[in-house]
Amino acid sequence: MALGVCAGLAVAATDGGDRAIALILPGAADTRPWVPDGPAQIAEGQDLFALINGGAELFLRYGFEQAAVQSYNLGGGRHIQVEVYRMRTPDGATEVFARKVGPGDLPLTIGDAGVRGEYYVLFRRGRFFITVAAGDTNPDAQAAVLRIARAVATRMPATNP
Repeated sequence: MALGVCAGLAVAATDGGDRAIALILPGAADTRPWVPDGPAQIAEGQDLFALINGGAELFLRYGFEQAAVQSYNLGGGRHIQVEVYRMRTPDGATEVFARKVGPGDLPLTIGDAGVRGEYYVLFRRGRFFITVAAGDTNPDAQAAVLRIARAVATRMPATNP
């Protein structure tokens, strides 16, 4: 299972363009004691290559439209990263989800389909594919990943715009 890694340098922060996708990202009240590390980063189309380190081709192949990425820090170099990908169709999100799920992932009731790994949660809902991943496997990070993933799911639009 490969997760994207934010490169972030060449991608616009949430101060321009269509920022509606950033509203899906949980704020500090939903993530405490983990705090947002700067503004969310947004990418559209080919800009995805600048946002994630590897794997952009998969998303583009299945109809990628837009992504929002936000890192949350706890201190001591500990972080959790949330990635929200909006695809053109629910089928695109389904295809990406199917290719990202690993053999050891455990089913998780979240969104339309979800799984949980040792340090991450992956799920899809409508035309969105979401990853929430910790930088470590500490039990508190694992619990925070699940809590943050559920916060993302509650912030998603009832219908997929």
